[in-house]
Amino acid sequence: MARQQTIPLHEPPSAGGAFAATALDAEGPAIEHPVAVADSLVGQRIDHFQIHELLGEGGMGAVYLAHDMSLERTVAIKVLRRELASDERLVGRLVMEAQAQACLQHPSVVTIYYIGNFQGAPYFAMEHVPGGTLAEYIQREGPLPWGEALEYIIQATRALAAAHGRGMVHRDIKPSNLLLVAIPAGEQSHAIKVADFGVAAPTDAGAGAFVGTPYYAAPEQIAGEGPSMRGDVYALAITFHELLTGRVPFQADNLGAMLQLHREAPRPEIPAEAAPWRLRHLIREMMDPDPLKRPGGYEDLLDRLESLRPKPRVAGGLVPRAAALAVDAMLIAPLGQIAAATLGLSQHAAAQIGLLLFAAYYVLSHRLWGKTIGKRLLGLRIVGTTRPVRVSNLLLRFAVEFWGPLVALAIISLQWGAAVAGANVSLWDRSTGALLRMLLVPNLVVAIPWLAGFLFALFDHDRQALHDRVAHTRVIYEIHEREPAADHT
Repeated sequence: MARQQTIPLHEPPSAGGAFAATALDAEGPAIEHPVAVADSLVGQRIDHFQIHELLGEGGMGAVYLAHDMSLERTVAIKVLRRELASDERLVGRLVMEAQAQACLQHPSVVTIYYIGNFQGAPYFAMEHVPGGTLAEYIQREGPLPWGEALEYIIQATRALAAAHGRGMVHRDIKPSNLLLVAIPAGEQSHAIKVADFGVAAPTDAGAGAFVGTPYYAAPEQIAGEGPSMRGDVYALAITFHELLTGRVPFQADNLGAMLQLHREAPRPEIPAEAAPWRLRHLIREMMDPDPLKRPGGYEDLLDRLESLRPKPRVAGGLVPRAAALAVDAMLIAPLGQIAAATLGLSQHAAAQIGLLLFAAYYVLSHRLWGKTIGKRLLGLRIVGTTRPVRVSNLLLRFAVEFWGPLVALAIISLQWGAAVAGANVSLWDRSTGALLRMLLVPNLVVAIPWLAGFLFALFDHDRQALHDRVAHTRVIYEIHEREPAADHT
């Protein structure tokens, strides 16, 4: 551990281009990233590969864009730096990287085509993934939308599950090792491929010196414990955090300080607007310093990740919403009558009690389940548009949605009290014309603008009524889609 306390960290988070970032290797001296110079391999031919350009380079080697003349395809070639070719450990690592990737025939893992030797330095040819790395993308574009980031993490998890099934642990998951698959203009896709198995290890390997990238490595990995899938899960969580926030959660100047942060520092919060709370909770669980508190299997982790995919949202129309409201009113209205009769109160009091019961039912059911019984029967639910739906939202929504009945009830109460107090006769003893003037006319004045708030949904792009706009909510149809079976092979 004494050595770990003084090892400086040369590589900043998400550094380097495709394959250029070299993981820290505590078994040997730290290698500074070389200064970029004109490379003599550009324009040369290696076996049946014609080298076109340099894609990136790091402490151990360089990656080139090349043309495979035997099969007429574009490839990427990774070559160990010739001055390091005498280091059998580094040569073995490059060969192991090629062999590890070659045995994983998986759509989310970069495919290896060929391994060879050029002027004493080993190299291998692999699939060229032209979309760049996720590290480059977030440096250029900033944090990703959570749904897009989730798709990338799901694919990376499937690739790691396939590796684990082959008895391997990657040990260096990070955005610079996740390559974006280029897509045609106008199309949408979220495909990535996991690259760089250069520090991968068998799952049954024992303890040893640390290899990996400290910003993403689990504390037990930095401490030199044996490799495990829970270490890769931790790195996935750090990567997920960076995709959502644009930065890694922990930074330090040396390996010892980094280990202390991973072990003891509070897990940084992901902003609520960056991801739903269930997803933020899962990331914190994956990032727990205690490996036993992280998900213990890829099948369970994939099930949880896939269940968090954003569901398609179709706005609920005015007619089904009105029908749901009618169902709820019919269910709650008799309760007011029953309560008033039980307490020996008047019919006027029954209406007030019914409105209070309906308000409590409205707020509680929407807060607990996102829907009332009426909405459930019609397949509807309420969701927040810019923030989670809270009690304050629902109280505001209820007030705007039912301001008409509330005002009408207040008007009737005032008219009832004034009529009885002024004439000492029952309101119902008055003529029909008098009743119309006292009750119907003022309440019609209230009803017209109140109904207009509902009709607003007919002209709104998202079918939001006025109360939805005010409370930042939206009524949608619940769509339950059967997810395709995950490929765990």
